[in-house]
Parts: sequence; structure tokens; C-alpha cells
Amino acid sequence: MFSAFTHNDLLLSMRSTLAGDDVDLESARKAYQDTKGDFRAKFTAAVEARLAHLVQPEVFIDVPENVDELRKSDLEALVRPAADGFLRSNPTKGELLEQAAKIRRRQHKRPAWIPRITSDGEPIEPPATSSTASTREPDRPLTVDVLAEIGEVTVQLPAAGQDRPELPMASGGIGEWEAALFSLLGLADSDSPASTITIDAEANEALVPEDSRWWSSEPPKSVPAQEDPGVASELLATTATLGGLPVTDNTSEGYDAVVGALVSAGDWRYSPRWVLETHDPADGTAAMAVAYAAITGWADEHRSGVIVYVYGGALRTDDGLYGAPGPLHSYLLAVTRATDGTDAVDTVRRVIWSCPGDHWCRRGGCPDVDLPEIAALLTPIITAGHAAAAARDAGEEAWAESYRVLYGDDAEPEYFDRVLDQVTAVLSSAGWAELEQSTWEGGLEQSLLRRGEHCLAVAYDPVTRQVQLTDGKTELDGTLQLLADDGVLVEDDNGERIDTGEAAVESWGLDLLTAANDLLHNRINDLPQLTSPAQATVLGLHPHADGDLRGPRSVSLLEGQLGALLSTTGLLP
Repeated sequence: MFSAFTHNDLLLSMRSTLAGDDVDLESARKAYQDTKGDFRAKFTAAVEARLAHLVQPEVFIDVPENVDELRKSDLEALVRPAADGFLRSNPTKGELLEQAAKIRRRQHKRPAWIPRITSDGEPIEPPATSSTASTREPDRPLTVDVLAEIGEVTVQLPAAGQDRPELPMASGGIGEWEAALFSLLGLADSDSPASTITIDAEANEALVPEDSRWWSSEPPKSVPAQEDPGVASELLATTATLGGLPVTDNTSEGYDAVVGALVSAGDWRYSPRWVLETHDPADGTAAMAVAYAAITGWADEHRSGVIVYVYGGALRTDDGLYGAPGPLHSYLLAVTRATDGTDAVDTVRRVIWSCPGDHWCRRGGCPDVDLPEIAALLTPIITAGHAAAAARDAGEEAWAESYRVLYGDDAEPEYFDRVLDQVTAVLSSAGWAELEQSTWEGGLEQSLLRRGEHCLAVAYDPVTRQVQLTDGKTELDGTLQLLADDGVLVEDDNGERIDTGEAAVESWGLDLLTAANDLLHNRINDLPQLTSPAQATVLGLHPHADGDLRGPRSVSLLEGQLGALLSTTGLLP
């Protein structure tokens, strides 16, 4: 029996091992911040992260269900490398079966962070920790440089298949803008569901022009915008151009455009909390800034785009609380898509809501604004953000799951609306009848429609969130070959014809067979409105999710974008 001294010495040794002065606690800190839930969940994750550096690999074996049917020699060869405790040199088969049962129970209880090896010492992949991890394909990185002023950005596409049919995002188009903004501001980090991101104070200070940084004799270390959302946000707040376009600041026309975008906004998605601890160089006063980024798509009757809103507050040790996140800017960035049916970006407008001052601002200060009309529209966004943060960090998993289903990228809802179904519904109201719908391996969805003497092919790529409209005559012509292979396109004394018998109609549908027959007899003409394909990004969806319509406002937002696209192409009356 341990004495009190021995017991306490053991505990003190554990403390030194886990959190001694010379121990690197970065992995534990990150695990604590990244874990959703209450204090117990976060603390447990931190301890496990620390223990993961200390534990030794264990031999894991595959214990078959019919282990009792193995020969004694085979059973001993199986269990001895992973034996639980002492196993004598000449065990009975009963002892070996008892060992197999112990090993199975032990392995079942081992957490995924315990490293595993085979009896030959080869590493074994840990088991998946969630149903999402076991079924979702690994993400595919895509590097874009659409925002050259901010830097190259690697975005993650929610599928790894390199050979899948794909509708790529237009180079420099608003689809790339949206994906890049999500990545830069911390809304699409698939590797970490962090509730808090620590902003690099030195990197933020490095953005201050050298001639204004009087308090520093050595240049602070800078980091790329891709690595720190605080750096990315400050560049977005102060750059004179973005994507090669001029950024219009604080103009009356810009205010009207921002108001129009806000009232036409879709589902807002929020970044993790940013925390920046710094000091005032003038008097050394410590300050902690807390900020968030919110992003959404927007669409009215004629235009569509993306909005970014960065907001927050600060605590200064001498002056108390502030309603601005200094030394970070608070601002609105409204990006508007062109009205020509493409993904080209037309205008970039910005409203600086708060500036850290001319001594810190990268461009020497920003004008003050007093816009109560815009402020009234921003208040619900901020208050909804509080609820989003609480749901994400909720100890009750049901709340976090509900938030991820509606706004996240890794949960699967029981029911959702599909983009292609909504597109065909809008077209059907204009007289277009769907002939067939199909899904390619890899997820590309297609629909073939007809109106009178014309056909229209609609494709949707849920990975890149692209809708493409093309003349469906070519697609229908390809269907003829499939009909021939199926014996439905036949040839007799009168030439080629389509079999419209009961079996063929049941397999292919009467409308499709009728259209194919009309094509055979030159009654399907080219679609004059689409001499070349029209393609656009569906904005307002999480660019790292599955491309379906999840959020409460996603359907109405899509309808607004479709109205502009289809009207431009002349496919609607």
C-alpha cells in the first residue's frame, strides 16, 4: 500500500511530465481551443493531446469471430505478440482463448490517439472517429491567385477524385473570390473546427508602415495572409485594389449598393473567434481584441455577389471595453458580379466601420462614418453571430450538430433541396419540360429539357458549385447512341425510327423517345440563345460542403441568382 508521500510523489511526477516548465504545450493548447463542447470536453482533449506524445505504440491484432476454431499453434502465434500480462511458454488452448478475449476487450476500449503497430512493427492507421470521416473523400487542394494583392490561397474542394467530370470555376471569377475569402478568413479550415484562432500580434504589427513604426528598432516578423486571418483581414480592409479592380471606399453610391446587398443577403456563416493580444506602443497599455468574420452571398432581381463583414470589440487594461476590435479594422466588403451572365466581378465596394488610427492603420487612417441605416442592418448579423458561436461550442452535441447541418461543411442533413431540382423548377415555369436527369460518377448532375423545337442541357457540379447551360441538341444526339445500344433505335424498310413500344417507354420515357424521334427527322433545331455555354457559380453555399441547399435562405438566394442568369441568356420570357 502506498504511503501518502509516495502517492503524492507520483502525482507530482505526473504533473511535471504533463505540464512541466520544459514541456511544449502547443499541441495541448490547440486541442483545447479546437474542441467543441464544455470545459470537460476541452480539458480532456488537451490532456489526450499531451499523452499522445508520451504513449508507446501497441501491437494490435485482428481477432477473428471464430477464434475458437483455430488450431492451438495458430492461436498462440496470433495472440502472443499482443498478450495481456504473462503468458507461459506452453499455454493450454483455454488460456489462449482467454488471452484472445482479453485482447479483444482491450483493443476495443483503446482510444484512436493510441498509436498502433502490427506484430511486425508496421504502423496501423487509427480508426475513423466519426461517420463523416469514414465516408467522406479526402479533400482536394486547389491553389488560386485571384486576390493577388492578398497572396496565393489554397482552397479545399470537397472531393479528391482527379478523374471526375468537372465544371471548373472561371479563372478570376467570383466563385474563386468566394472560396478564397472563406479560406483566408478561417471559415473553411477543414483540419480544425477551432472555436478560437489566436491572431499573430507580431505579424499584425508588421503591416504598419516602417516610417510609422517608431517604437520598433527591429522589423517584426511577417507571415503570409493564408496563415493568419488577422493579416488577411487587414489587407482586405486597406488594399487599394482587389483582384486587379479598384476598391471604392465610403461613397454615397457605395452605401446604397451595400444596403441593397445586405437586404438581399442569404445565410451568414461565421468564422471562429479571433483573439489578438497586443499593447499600445505609446504607453504600453495591454489590449485584447476579439473579432469575427461573417460571409454570405446576396442576390436581388438584377445582381448578385458576396459580402464580408468583420466586426468585434476590445478590452484595454486602462480604458475598459471598446465597441471596435482595434488594432484590427471593422469593415464591410461588398463584391458584385457582372450582369452579363458570367462570373466576372464588376465592382468592389468597402465601408470602413472602425479604424485603429493613423499611427497603426496600414494606409495612414480611414475616414469616420455615421450610417445609422447600415448600422441597423448589421445588428441582427452580430446578434446571430453570438448564437452561432454558442451553438458551435455547445456542450450539448445536438445544438452543434444542428448548426453544422444548416451552415457547416461536414454534417449530412436528413433532407435537403438540390440545386439542379430548383433550376429545372424555374425553367419549367417558362415552358421547359424535363426529359431526363442523370448523375455522373463523381457527382456531376445533368438534366435535359425541351421546349418546342429546342433542347437545353443543364449541368450542376456540387464540388465547384457551377451551373452550366448548353444547347441540348448535342446531348440529345448522344442519347441516340444509347438508344441504339439498347435496341430502341431501330432500322426498317422506311429507315431509322424510335421504338415507342411499352417496354421502351417504361425504360426511357415517352417524352425523351419523342424528342429523339424528332431529332431523327430534323425537327430539333439549334438553340440560338446559347451559341456558347453559359456558366456561373451558385453563391452563398459553403465552398467546402457538398453543394446542396441547406441553409434556410439558400433556396431563395439561388432563385435570385437564377433569375438574373436565365434572363440574361434569354431562356425565360
